[in-house]
Amino acid sequence: MAGSIPHGFIEDLLARIDIVDIIEPRLKLKKAGQNYQALCPFHNEKTPSFSVNQVKQFYYCFGCQASGDALKFLMEHDRMEFVQAVESLAATAGMEVPRESNESSQRQEKRKSLYEVLQNTCSYYKTQLREHEHRSLAVDYLKGRGVSGEIARDFAIGFAPPGWDNVYLKLAVTNADRQLLIDSGMLVEKEEEDKVYDRFRSRIMFPIRDRQGRVIAFGGRALGDDKPKYLNSPETQIFHKGRELYGLHEAMRQRGRFERILVVEGYMDVIALAQHGVKNTVATLGTATSRDHLERLFRLVPEIVFCFDGDDAGQNAAWKALQEALPLMKDGLSAKFLFLPRGEDPDSMIRQEGNGQFVSRIQSAQHLPEFFFQNLSGQVELDSMDGKAKLSKLAMPLIGEIPEGVFKQLMIDELAKLTGLAADRLVNVATPKDRGRSFQTRTSPTTAAPQRRRQSAQLSLADSAIALLLRQPDLVDECSDEEYAQLKALQDSNCTVLLELIHTIQLDSGIPAVRLLSQQQDSPHFDKLRGLAERDHLLQPDDLPAEYKGVIQKLLAQIKIQNFQQLKSQIDQTSMADLDPEERQKIKDAITASKDMKSE
Repeated sequence: MAGSIPHGFIEDLLARIDIVDIIEPRLKLKKAGQNYQALCPFHNEKTPSFSVNQVKQFYYCFGCQASGDALKFLMEHDRMEFVQAVESLAATAGMEVPRESNESSQRQEKRKSLYEVLQNTCSYYKTQLREHEHRSLAVDYLKGRGVSGEIARDFAIGFAPPGWDNVYLKLAVTNADRQLLIDSGMLVEKEEEDKVYDRFRSRIMFPIRDRQGRVIAFGGRALGDDKPKYLNSPETQIFHKGRELYGLHEAMRQRGRFERILVVEGYMDVIALAQHGVKNTVATLGTATSRDHLERLFRLVPEIVFCFDGDDAGQNAAWKALQEALPLMKDGLSAKFLFLPRGEDPDSMIRQEGNGQFVSRIQSAQHLPEFFFQNLSGQVELDSMDGKAKLSKLAMPLIGEIPEGVFKQLMIDELAKLTGLAADRLVNVATPKDRGRSFQTRTSPTTAAPQRRRQSAQLSLADSAIALLLRQPDLVDECSDEEYAQLKALQDSNCTVLLELIHTIQLDSGIPAVRLLSQQQDSPHFDKLRGLAERDHLLQPDDLPAEYKGVIQKLLAQIKIQNFQQLKSQIDQTSMADLDPEERQKIKDAITASKDMKSE
């Protein structure tokens, strides 16, 4: 259903919902004074530190600092998307989710149109697989790969027939349709000739769908000698290959929940494994496994198994995946690596040995620590002192990327066994940069403040303001439009991002923090914003307005310093006598302002 969910409805919904009623079916709550307590579902613990305040309708964990309302709990615990969580709460309250009648922007309308044209294209390709005179090219190929009609249906496999303008002639009824097909990547435009042609020709077509099941792009496998053998849609407004995974929607549709997801490299690997009953499989889209991929998967399952060829290329790809996984390896999460015999892939292996033996391979895959130390140890001579020193130098910066917890400590302990150095000695000999960033370790998982607290002081002023707005968007009203206009004078990229966020909030007054962040997914700064949103300010809600206003005032004061520096440069190039009275007064004012700032 189109349109955004009104902020007023979300507030009304949360007012009608009792957070205890939402959490109690999922956790074993125990009354403790005015609050309820439970073992935290977001980190491993033996004694309860998860508290639910029924009066404030708020939960908080004293161990890992997880916090939020009923809506955020569903998103984090049940791994729901924002809209899905709202709809779930509404169903509990017996309410219907309304939608705003007007689209929030032309961009939103454009996204809707792109989804529609890609769905129409998908339907066209499926029809061609059944009806086109050359369909046997595709059908014979799929049968030769052992793909059944049911699997072809489940994955909506289609056929792009030979020819340069099939999609264009079928779907480009108007000039607007033509432009949408270009923007969606289905048509390629020859700008110098003002002509277009179909991107995909004589190919098996694999629609790429998001978690909601919407077609967002395609992959095509050549049936002839066309190069490349596999061709993907270009990136568009709704498709970013570094975030999406082929087969994730199909995997999530399976009945029951699975505890692991297998990551492979190709469309046909996913399809062949599904054909043989291994349906918890996804593939990257011609890119290396990214942090976004892993964050998305770890929200769904506690274990990821990477499947690669056993050759050098597979080993290298696995190592890159390991490096992306390290910063996400919180206690309770697991990553494994399955290396197949040289020359084999998941498709060929499961067809050779069947479901049972292939599943056994998955279950006995190499754990991350084993692969980690095996790879690094192979680069040194452990029999020598130099080799042990080199191993510690290679390993410690990587271990430092792991979040604080038991797993990180165990990795340090294992390195200590290999090198003969005590664990605390390994930490102390780490480089100052690494030690400051990552190696403020603890003797137990509960004795030190979380890493995000230690980092809060490292933020620039603009980033501090952004982090506060991502926590409480209505803080934007604490300052005037004139003050924000002045910030444009700051020659700072972080300040530019801040002003863009302020503009977004002002356009959608009352926007919730969760939706504010979700709207930034297409922004090139999304990773930065997401990290800032996770910062812990150690402030009570009542303290946030003064903190935000103070940060903005400090930014405004930086303008005075910037002006002074510019004027100082001007003075260095001339003398006061050569300046007119107005210029001399500006310099005096700037000097006074600079002195005032230093005294502060």
